[in-house]
Amino acid sequence: MLRAGDARELSTLLRISSELDILGDVTATVDNPSELLAWARTLDQPAVLAWRAKDSGHRFVQVASEHHKAPVRGLVTAVLECDRHADFWDALTLTELANGQCSRLTLDDLAKAWTEMPLAPPTTSDGE
Repeated sequence: MLRAGDARELSTLLRISSELDILGDVTATVDNPSELLAWARTLDQPAVLAWRAKDSGHRFVQVASEHHKAPVRGLVTAVLECDRHADFWDALTLTELANGQCSRLTLDDLAKAWTEMPLAPPTTSDGE
């Protein structure tokens, strides 16, 4: 992940460049399941994978696709940390996935899990 200073430097370099061509892999972290689903719908034939970190047990879902034309030539991946999105993880029926394991999913799995998400906004810690 880029630190704030690194992000500013990259942002400045991109603004003063007339073109962008990335030769290599790109990974983006998304903030919520809807963004992950948007990436999955946009990427060409994405591979969808859920996995748990071996040591920490943190939960992730990612979509990835090979890209062979400008501006990115390489693997494009979007990753959602699911520890903050337990309802989405549960809707994907991944509760039995152990640390260090992964499970292949489909685009339809993501869409179905998204439709099962509650529409109510989350409550604050003081119950409001």
